[in-house]
Amino acid sequence: MSQRKWILLWVSLCILSISIIGIFIFQLKGTNDRLEIIQGEQLDSYEVIEDIMYYNIERANAIRGLLAYDDRHFLEMYYSMSRQAKTLKQSVVADPNTPSSVLDLLERDAIWETEADRVLDIYEDGDLTKATAVAETMTEQRQTILEDLRSLKQMQYKDIHQELLAAENQISFLIQILFTITFLLIAIIAILSFLLFRIKPQHETIE
Repeated sequence: MSQRKWILLWVSLCILSISIIGIFIFQLKGTNDRLEIIQGEQLDSYEVIEDIMYYNIERANAIRGLLAYDDRHFLEMYYSMSRQAKTLKQSVVADPNTPSSVLDLLERDAIWETEADRVLDIYEDGDLTKATAVAETMTEQRQTILEDLRSLKQMQYKDIHQELLAAENQISFLIQILFTITFLLIAIIAILSFLLFRIKPQHETIE
């Protein structure tokens, strides 16, 4: 094989090597971006469910404490938690990435809030007995919402964990392949370079 053909083969292999490595780096970047999205947006959604559960439990406890001890400190606690919950829910509804399952639970939670406000209105009117009776009818509804929130949380955690694991495994696989191909291509280029420089002196000697 002539020196010119060896040079052409060497250049072609270099271009091919750069192209292959570039493709794998591009795929690696895409997978890494997907991993960041999972860790960001989806985990944020998971944390939202945690916060909603927390506010629901705390507000229900505030109503229970208010009716049991007739202490307005619990009333202040309820309104404080409700303001924080409202701010959270507005941000969740405004986020286009919020899953429809979370939005459905927020609608159901709004119904529970309406009933809770009615209990407080009755309490403010001075009828503690009636307020307690109405609150008892809300217990099952609140418990159902909390159970659905827990189920949704577990499902989301499972899905997020699986996606994170798949993305991490893919990144690990791409890195291994990238290093292997890079090593092989460098070795081949080195061998071709050695042969090319050996051929040159021999060619000059013949001349």
